[in-house]
Amino acid sequence: MSKKRTAAKTSATPRQKAWIARLRPELQRFFPSETRHLDIRVAGPPDLHTYSRLYPFTVLADGLPLTDILVKVPHGRKAMDVTRGFRAYQLLAHRFADAPYLGAPAVLGRWDDPPALIMEQAAGEALYIRLRDCRNWAIETGCQLAQNFVARAGQWLATLHAGPAPDWSQPAPDPLDVMEDLLLRLRPYGIDPLEEKRIREQIRVLASHPAPDPVPLHGDFTLRNILCQSPQSVVVLDTELALRGDPGLDIGWFIAALRVIDKWQIFGGEMTYTAAMVRQTEEKFLHGYASVRPAPSPQVIRAWTALRLLARWAEFVEYQQTRNIAGLRNLVIRRVNQHFVRAILRR
Repeated sequence: MSKKRTAAKTSATPRQKAWIARLRPELQRFFPSETRHLDIRVAGPPDLHTYSRLYPFTVLADGLPLTDILVKVPHGRKAMDVTRGFRAYQLLAHRFADAPYLGAPAVLGRWDDPPALIMEQAAGEALYIRLRDCRNWAIETGCQLAQNFVARAGQWLATLHAGPAPDWSQPAPDPLDVMEDLLLRLRPYGIDPLEEKRIREQIRVLASHPAPDPVPLHGDFTLRNILCQSPQSVVVLDTELALRGDPGLDIGWFIAALRVIDKWQIFGGEMTYTAAMVRQTEEKFLHGYASVRPAPSPQVIRAWTALRLLARWAEFVEYQQTRNIAGLRNLVIRRVNQHFVRAILRR
């Protein structure tokens, strides 16, 4: 995953300077086979707009760029046990060691105070960017490449699910408990009782199906966390939320991400991607998954997808209410609620 570069020097923030001071004495430990003199410099400004603070650096060997690394400081919902995140990346390195075209960033080490992961920076474009070249599945170069990456994403997830879950991973929460909590949060925002009943019936399928043996779960398998590297490789990021449980959970997260890919256009009433395109993308993903291991039943996948969409719905309307826009409640009831209901109940 290393990447040579010749970037110009960038001024360091106080926190980046602190990280340089911490990491400089540890570089030989992170790169034990390197015999040249190692040093470190800032590679760019920090990214403070995600669920993790990302600080980019370039490691130098005898003054020449060796590789780019990231110091990843989780916070918010990802402020987790860094040891668990480190173990998750080690599991991925083992699982994908012999898998062509599939991978994950190499983790170099962990830092305990402040909690952080030290990892090599992965190159590539997020899958949602690649899908911009594929608005309607026409047979053209950009769309064909996007289809290949979608299938690779399915293969990546199935490869992760192909082995037993480690004991140190946390169990996924009970889906029916999650459903009840989300429906309670949505009731103040005008969810229709009949639609709530249909959604509840769709998700309660999980109670009647026998639970499969738990597998390692990514826990946040979305379009943003899948990097596409030409000509046909995928690298998946952000495994710090690693869980164990039903493989349908990860599949449902991916399909839910597809079905709300244009959620920022809800108020405008226009969708860039057709329902047919989204359906064909789901089929391509599931075909890639099934090429490695059998996928769960369609009913189970629909139930997990509905549960994830329910969570996205609650997050979206709660955020919109904080914006204090006149007439927003009516828009939530008329457009946002309708959008998510259609996405959840789609066959």
